[in-house]
Amino acid sequence: MIKSKQHICHLVLSNIGGAPRTADSLIYSQSKAGYKVSSVVLTNLDPQWIVAFKAAEKLIIMKVTGSLFYIGGAIHQLWIAIQLRKVICDLKPDIVVCHTAFITKLFYISQLIPGSFSVPCISYIHTDVISELAAESKSRLYSPIKLLQNLFILINNWISVRSLQQASGLVFVCKSLYERFLHLGLNPHRMAICYNPAIPDPNHQPLNATAESWFKSPDLITFVSAARFHHQKDHPTLLKAFAQASQYHSNIRLILLGDGGLETQIQKLATSLEISNLVLFAGTVTNPRAYFSLSRAVILASHYEGFGMVLVEAVASGVTFISSDCPVGPREISEVLQCGTLVPTSDVDALAQAIITHVETPKEIIDRSEQIEGLFSESSCANSLEMLLQEVFGEKVYK
Repeated sequence: MIKSKQHICHLVLSNIGGAPRTADSLIYSQSKAGYKVSSVVLTNLDPQWIVAFKAAEKLIIMKVTGSLFYIGGAIHQLWIAIQLRKVICDLKPDIVVCHTAFITKLFYISQLIPGSFSVPCISYIHTDVISELAAESKSRLYSPIKLLQNLFILINNWISVRSLQQASGLVFVCKSLYERFLHLGLNPHRMAICYNPAIPDPNHQPLNATAESWFKSPDLITFVSAARFHHQKDHPTLLKAFAQASQYHSNIRLILLGDGGLETQIQKLATSLEISNLVLFAGTVTNPRAYFSLSRAVILASHYEGFGMVLVEAVASGVTFISSDCPVGPREISEVLQCGTLVPTSDVDALAQAIITHVETPKEIIDRSEQIEGLFSESSCANSLEMLLQEVFGEKVYK
């Protein structure tokens, strides 16, 4: 059987930053290579995260609403799995690529429903699910339904692990994420480590007017952080550290790219720290690299990451970064690209000192184009998945 007859279906949760962009890149590469490629996108239709998936021969949008992890989430997830079962039965792909462990779990549940179209899947792990689940558990307040919530978490975790164990192949976006999952009993013979591609900005949208004036001013030193406003990204530590650093250098500025449910709360924090005039909430932009390239450094203060692709994109833009040394991602990026400053997670003083150090030293111009091209190109990403496809299917797929 030749490639042109092979049908690869990508299942994507569209509101998870880098995963849909990676899926879109893979769909384009696989379509160009002669595969039939389709995409099923589970989305809340939040426009800032929607990727076009123009290379997909068939694109199906499944509307997802509500919280998927709280009480009622189990019923909601089952409902989604039932809808997903029907979609897969209609498409009849030769293989399914599930982007994120959460999507893998939904697909696994859908395969358990009677009458499902049986198809192998590759799970593409973009996020540190172990840290995510731990954070979800800790974030819950005590209430009369606490025991039911904990029971759901335990069942949810068991199903998540089981779905990964049943996958035909696993792709991890970095080595440290792979190592973090080893103890789950996953099959080491069908795993691949594949860095997500550092995809260039899709357009040349003008910069925010205030941001442009800050960048152009010879008297100001501007930092950029690109992260959705979510507990994971730890904006409070970032703002407190920036406020502390501004006491020593009043000419520093901070541009925050992104949006999210905690944006209003973070804006109030900036006001209470008396740095609202030093911080710009620029919203979601389609050209983050344009901001990165003009900054002194890109800052990421996350509690945890799947990889921290924004750091690679910063380096690809020619600047260095300051990042929390969270369990997965930043340290590996720093070691591979031989640049960047790492500080302990949630450490306001350490992050403030790192900012001050960057202010008091000349801007570091980074040229890692050779490493970026070799490790973080779209072709490298597509080739790694292609090799895993060959391992999973062997002669049955390619002859």
